[in-house]
Amino acid sequence: MLVIVLATLVVLTLLATAVATSAERAIRAAQEDADRFEGELAITGTRETLLFMLATQRQTIAGLTVNESDASASTAQMAEDPDGFTALPVGNEIRLDSTAYQGLETARFALQDDRGLLSANWAGPALRFALYDSLDVQATEWDGLDAKRLDYQDPDDLHRLNGAEKDQYRRENLPPPSNRTLATPLELRRIPGWHEMLAGMDDAQLLSMLTLSRSVDMNINTAPVGVLQLLPGLPRRNAERMVELRSAAPFLSVRQAQETFGIGAIPEENLSLFAIPSGNLILWDERSGARRLLHWTLTPLEIDGSPWRIDYEVTLPRGNEPDQAVVGTPPTPLFAPPDTAGERP
Repeated sequence: MLVIVLATLVVLTLLATAVATSAERAIRAAQEDADRFEGELAITGTRETLLFMLATQRQTIAGLTVNESDASASTAQMAEDPDGFTALPVGNEIRLDSTAYQGLETARFALQDDRGLLSANWAGPALRFALYDSLDVQATEWDGLDAKRLDYQDPDDLHRLNGAEKDQYRRENLPPPSNRTLATPLELRRIPGWHEMLAGMDDAQLLSMLTLSRSVDMNINTAPVGVLQLLPGLPRRNAERMVELRSAAPFLSVRQAQETFGIGAIPEENLSLFAIPSGNLILWDERSGARRLLHWTLTPLEIDGSPWRIDYEVTLPRGNEPDQAVVGTPPTPLFAPPDTAGERP
């Protein structure tokens, strides 16, 4: 009888342990689901808030203003401009150079102006060739890369010199050329020559360097180090110094930046201090780390349409996230923490 009782107790103990373990796993899974839901909610709220701000707040050379009621600085600046507009910094801007900020709840975000990236279709030969050189492509292949990119997009099947059409794509087991304008910079991977050149870059690195915007000049106030160092005569240490200095105050003169940092022979009109109305918005959650990039374009003149357009959205690869320090929360009530129930402000 004693043996039976002991055996029963052992069985009951094992059952209780199994139930407790299952319950713990269920609670943990439920908590993870709740965290994911809250993270998605915070990211969605941050995304919509920023798109609204991009469409309604003015920009200066320092970035996107967040609170026009900071009138002490802006009123004085507007007094200098009879039209009531100035591009001089207000002092509360969200930078458009991929600086990381705190969004709603656990969401983080960064904005990147398209003019701060290299336009694969519109950049001048000097910058395109500097990109090819930085990726260890032989100079004899540079013209061929341009020809293949143009052949991929044009509507005919005629070969440019050193270009590529359907037969070469078939031989290299690549999808045939689209014969239309590129939809995203990632589509460059489908082009012979480019396919090999970009093999060592993951999607996050590629999208942090290249854009498809119709911009022929570079914004030295928003270009990341990797893009700045494509400028002739600008080594990486000087590019890093430029980024460090403009984080405190944006450049107010292209010529001054050229002379200070030894930027070589590139026409002044190919450099800029101002953003254009399109760029990347990168969003991620503090807990999960999963990153999402969407490309936005403002469309204020579109009749009966939205004030902005999302051109494409990409989930970025995990495991190679940049070590970004979050500079803080933008000084606007739109990103203020929610009121706690039962508490008065």
